[in-house]
Amino acid sequence: MEIIFDNISLKLGGKYIFKALNLKFSSDKIYVIKGANGSGKSTLLKLAAHILRPDFGKVIVKSEGKELKGREYQNKIAMLTPEMRLYENLTADENLRFFAGLRGKKPKGGDVLRLWERVGLRENETEGKFAINLSTGMSQRVKFAIFLSADASVWLLDEPTANLDDAGREMIIAEIKKAQKNKLVILATNDEREFGVADEIVEL
Repeated sequence: MEIIFDNISLKLGGKYIFKALNLKFSSDKIYVIKGANGSGKSTLLKLAAHILRPDFGKVIVKSEGKELKGREYQNKIAMLTPEMRLYENLTADENLRFFAGLRGKKPKGGDVLRLWERVGLRENETEGKFAINLSTGMSQRVKFAIFLSADASVWLLDEPTANLDDAGREMIIAEIKKAQKNKLVILATNDEREFGVADEIVEL
């Protein structure tokens, strides 16, 4: 899998965020995107996800030499951003099943339990608990479980360890390291503790 930024220019609010940007991301590597606030880290991920379109240039996605477009590409990516919100009046389990269902997945009870275990949540911490009653740290773990449920080939992560304690940060870093074996991972962060996971750092 490859994501190629081919001479990308993008202007937001009358100001260039990117101008003639050329980058290439490939599977089996972890890329860390760092830069000052407002430098375009989140915007770069949205361009990679085809949520935003550049004013000039093209974001090309290839798999085994074939260019992927539209739904064919969307089915291969998962994105976790601070903008993601849980439905407050659904339980943690219901949120996970709902978002998984949007991707055509129907996790069974054992699948859900394994996802909770991966993100460091016990069954009694999620069973029957509405999202509105979750702490910010638990909410972030639930969101990461939803992200993992997609089993995507491309991981786009924007500040994924925000609001997590040290154990939560270590859990996510461990999952990212495991993903390196067969996924394309792009992580946007300014947390220096996370830079060490990178095979390549892109500074904006």
